Amino acid sequence: MNNPEKIPIPKNTIWVPAMVFFLLGMISLSSAQPYQEVNVTIEGYAFRTTQMPLQLNTETVIHIKNMDDVRHDFGSDMFLNTLTHVESNGVVTYGNGVEGAYLDPGQEASIHLILDHPGRFQFQCSIHKDMKGEILLLIVDAV
Repeated sequence: MNNPEKIPIPKNTIWVPAMVFFLLGMISLSSAQPYQEVNVTIEGYAFRTTQMPLQLNTETVIHIKNMDDVRHDFGSDMFLNTLTHVESNGVVTYGNGVEGAYLDPGQEASIHLILDHPGRFQFQCSIHKDMKGEILLLIVDAV
């Protein structure tokens, strides 16, 4: 059996790729924006909201899904005077800036905004006046 010639590898050679991967990992971690989510499902002519505790001045993404077989609206004063945008395929936004969105059966939308003050942020369906819900943003002091 032939013994292939061994080529010596300098000790520092292994550090170069390791440092490149480390630095790339740091760049991707630092560029990732933290955000918080609120999930709202429309079903049975009612809003069902799931949320974790929310923080002020953090991007908040409200995911809305219409599970009913009729069109609904998700509108709120929380969007007024707030930098807000809607991501969805075919959802109609309306108002000065964004006041809400109409969702046809099966449609989903994601509304992005930053809440800068605590409170109860109410939302409603303008088509079905009895459909209402709220998102709570409370400040909790450390114990």
